[in-house]
Amino acid sequence: MYRKSRRSKTMTIAAIAALAFSIQAINVSAANLSNHYATTMSTIAAANSSNSAAVVSQYEALLKKGQLPKTIAYLNAHIKGVGKAQATVMVLHLENALKKQLPAIQKSFDKSSVQQGIGKVYKVGYSFDDVISRTKDSSLKALLKETRDSGYKLETAEGFYFPVEDYAGFKPYGGYVNTDIKAYIDIMTVESDQTNVKDGGIVIGYQQLVNRAISQEGFLQKYPKSNRAAQISNLFRSYRTLTFYGANNTPLFDYESKAMQPNAIKGFNAILKWNKPDSSPYLKTLREFMDLLKDSKYKLTPEVEKFRKLNVPNAY
Repeated sequence: MYRKSRRSKTMTIAAIAALAFSIQAINVSAANLSNHYATTMSTIAAANSSNSAAVVSQYEALLKKGQLPKTIAYLNAHIKGVGKAQATVMVLHLENALKKQLPAIQKSFDKSSVQQGIGKVYKVGYSFDDVISRTKDSSLKALLKETRDSGYKLETAEGFYFPVEDYAGFKPYGGYVNTDIKAYIDIMTVESDQTNVKDGGIVIGYQQLVNRAISQEGFLQKYPKSNRAAQISNLFRSYRTLTFYGANNTPLFDYESKAMQPNAIKGFNAILKWNKPDSSPYLKTLREFMDLLKDSKYKLTPEVEKFRKLNVPNAY
């Protein structure tokens, strides 16, 4: 009886020791696996970082050479392989390059042969592709293709044809860049797709004008320290001017009768009805402006003029 109990106790101690050893072995194995995983992930991260750096380096080299078509093609192919911060810088550098090279490209459009060549086939709303497919001038085709592939679109004003930045081409980058730059691209694409003023007159509806201004103001409120805050601030300032003064050929108040544009009255009042002015300093100013105008039967009076100068300074 005693021998059996002692033997059982010995076996129990042995079992506990074996179990402890097994647990220790499992822990060591798990630790080794964890260390191996961490090492593997570090290696992958280092490789990815190295690859991203190589992508950015090659991209910047293309930009430096001024090879916009190749730069854009490269960015389209490799933006997925870099981090959000790197992608943001790459996209902003592309925009900088487009702005920098635009004057030289516009100069090539100044030639009478280019203007006449486009004019022979152009119809309202035509893009570079439309003109390219219809002209028989091989040299003109080459210029237009190069300009299109460099990130520009065709625009016209006062009978003159010229290229401008095509922000619609930046839209696919929205999912790879920081949120403020995505919002910036969205705002600029709206401007690029349909200009607000042409031939000295406002060519968008008054509600659309106000909605664009609200979007710009919202950007500045949400991203005051954005790399593109200054650009949006300038754009917003121009929209405030258009809102409260109009443009040369579409003044808010008739030059002779001093009466307010009927479409502006309708559009502004509709916007104020659908939105909460207190959430927007811009809309709050517009509401006060419209209340004052209602009292003056929507005519430009000394009181209205004083309000404009006080609340919308430096308009001209």
